[in-house]
Amino acid sequence: MNVVLEKLPPGLFLQKLAPVDLFDTSGLLLLTRGQLITDRIRERLVRSEVYTLISEKDHVNSSGTELKTFSRDLYLDIVGSIWSIYHDTGLITSEQIAQTMVLIELIIEEINGKWMYIDNDSLRVDLASLKEHDYCTFVHAVNVAILSTIIARGLGYRGQRLRYLAMGAILHDIGKIKVPCEILNKPGLLSEKELIIIKRHPIEGEKMLHNTDLSPIILNSVRLHHERWSGDGYPDGLSGSRILLDAQIIAIADVYDALTADRPYRKALPPYHALEVILTMEKDFNPIVVTAFRNSLNLYPKDTLVTLNTGEIGVVVAVPTNFPTRPLVRLVFDCNGQYLDKEIYIDLMNELTYFIKSPSV
Repeated sequence: MNVVLEKLPPGLFLQKLAPVDLFDTSGLLLLTRGQLITDRIRERLVRSEVYTLISEKDHVNSSGTELKTFSRDLYLDIVGSIWSIYHDTGLITSEQIAQTMVLIELIIEEINGKWMYIDNDSLRVDLASLKEHDYCTFVHAVNVAILSTIIARGLGYRGQRLRYLAMGAILHDIGKIKVPCEILNKPGLLSEKELIIIKRHPIEGEKMLHNTDLSPIILNSVRLHHERWSGDGYPDGLSGSRILLDAQIIAIADVYDALTADRPYRKALPPYHALEVILTMEKDFNPIVVTAFRNSLNLYPKDTLVTLNTGEIGVVVAVPTNFPTRPLVRLVFDCNGQYLDKEIYIDLMNELTYFIKSPSV
């Protein structure tokens, strides 16, 4: 594999730590990845020509993930378009379905073009970068469609099968149009009567789509996305493989996005916390879908700067495949913000009193 030096922009040196190994024009190592960039060092770097080593996979980071994210402009366009569908309380028209299918093609095209990488043909997504919007049904629908599409690709979905999955995901909560806003936005506990009304939204959504030419697969996705692997879901109490796989995928994306969004009755959970919650819900989800979902998230890529619950700051060195919320971390700053000039590692898989509080800015 060819390795060459690539010149770096001065703006890269505004970070606290060197994001990559830094070299001068002759290839002499100036600073290793993860070393502190002091004000004095930063001034020298800005005045100099600084390079890093790249290979033929120059747009792929050390964990194999392509360094691209879902286009924010496209995301906002899709949110704006789906708004009109979720705010039309009349019958769903063929024109609306055609418009939605255009959105599905855009989502799939964006994902196919940006997140497939060579190592294992899996895909990863950082939805946290898209979570700056207040929770509402149509924003939630777009988030669930994006994440469901990525999970489904990890399970081998392609072509029309993937389109049906994505369409079911973006329409999964359409039945909430029939739920009064005072129930949807109620800050306290719902009454038994209100719960019955809420639990009818999958059925109402299916009814709203009956007069369209949509595939029965899509209708079943809308109806069954609240069914659970254990049989404790609704509206039909199905269990295990009796639940359409598309609906199982949408279900886990639905729960994750709901957990990481502000709701009237609670604040959003951090992504890592939401993932850990889902990993404990063993009876609710198909283990195969859980694995594909976990592999779709990249909460702490290698070299991410993170703050631990102790106040210490470190760099993610390695991420365990089976438990991505518990990586190996090399400490860089102690709890008082003092730079550590010796290498200290915290293995979160073994040090269970430690956990990542948040990514550091």
